[in-house]
Amino acid sequence: MMPLASYQGTLTGNLLPEPVRPQPGEIEVKAFATAWPDRVAEASFRDGDWMLRIDDTWFAWAQGRFLPEADRARWQDFAPLSFYDYPLELPVLETFDAAAAARLHKIVRDQEIHPPRRSEAFLGSLLHSAGRQATEAHLVRMEVAGFSVTVHERVEAPLKAVSDKLRALRVTDPSVAVFLRGLVEMNGYNFRYVEGTRTRSLHSYGLAIDLIPRTYGGKNAYWQWAMSKVPDWWTIPYERRWMVPLPVIKAFESEGFVWGGKWLYFDTMHFEYRPEILLRAGHRDSFTAVTGDPSS
Repeated sequence: MMPLASYQGTLTGNLLPEPVRPQPGEIEVKAFATAWPDRVAEASFRDGDWMLRIDDTWFAWAQGRFLPEADRARWQDFAPLSFYDYPLELPVLETFDAAAAARLHKIVRDQEIHPPRRSEAFLGSLLHSAGRQATEAHLVRMEVAGFSVTVHERVEAPLKAVSDKLRALRVTDPSVAVFLRGLVEMNGYNFRYVEGTRTRSLHSYGLAIDLIPRTYGGKNAYWQWAMSKVPDWWTIPYERRWMVPLPVIKAFESEGFVWGGKWLYFDTMHFEYRPEILLRAGHRDSFTAVTGDPSS
């Protein structure tokens, strides 16, 4: 895989020029095609939907679900593949009035009763990871800044680049050195479902990394853990959240990883390999607060 910076000009050339408005799914499909050029064979508008082809299978945008062409009419049966405006800087925390807060709480309650389920077909095809056995055939064990991590082979090169940057920062930036000394492990592959859902976690594909400290120091790292004490978890200020130093975040982002600390459903220990989201973000003139997706 190329470093994220190598993709930047490619995506610009694929986007429709202003003032033409892209059709639904066009930017997302082209971002995936640009970020995964050896896996996405084609990207085109077909029969009313933007689609991309992986091997011999066409996947339709299908209201954000990325479903096999034959299943796109069933899009309501599945949760979307999370695709959002990712801010390149730390976003201002979102605020909600009483009505909006009530709607957000209702979304969480509804998902507890009816756990969302995302189709596994797209990521399974993209990563040759249709099930546990297939996924584990494509895992590698590697060292990242002194920690041993198991990940999908597709992220070995970008994660190696992150590791090199962290090692350099440990020498030049005291805050990063202190942060890395405070970690007890980095967790990668874990075949499991997202808590409270029927959707495979990106950890189960080997695309996610959690940075685990010896102690959270009484601070909040994950929205669901915080919710039992602070029902309106989104109101928790950054100074009361367990945070990753900005240079560490930038090191990951520069190689295609997004950080869960920028999500409304925050997960500050969590990074996941989503170069297509960063490509999309890099060509936006403005950024909104990130809702993210609790089922990602």
